[in-house]
Amino acid sequence: MRILAKNLVLSEADPKLLALLKAELEPLASYTLWLCGEMGAGKTSLVRHYLYSLGLTEKTPVVSPTYTIMNEYRIDKDWYAHLDLYRASQGFSLDELGIHDVRPFKGILVEWPEQAGEAEMLPPTHKIFIETISMDKRSYTFAACN
Repeated sequence: MRILAKNLVLSEADPKLLALLKAELEPLASYTLWLCGEMGAGKTSLVRHYLYSLGLTEKTPVVSPTYTIMNEYRIDKDWYAHLDLYRASQGFSLDELGIHDVRPFKGILVEWPEQAGEAEMLPPTHKIFIETISMDKRSYTFAACN
């Protein structure tokens, strides 16, 4: 794992954080970003701000896919998948979600990736570790998995 940024203390909407993510991820043909952090760390908020920074209209709600497991978003010609695998259990199948064959996703953003079980894990190209510092500040460590 190659650390790209360590212990950045910022808000999830901080332009520096969003610019760092975009500069690393968007030049890639496709990527899978694991969002790692405890409950309430701001994983969904980060996804929301990131997608809006890519051009998703703010009229489009970006909400936690805790119950739907996957939400999809189109930005220009690219598709993005936001997964929350917290409720994934034995018998869970990414194939049933269509993650592999519905459409080619530019970005797959995964909360609670380890919950799917080893057989259903989406290998990450990148990971972001989020720690809560205060109500409006988080510590971020961003890494490439190559």
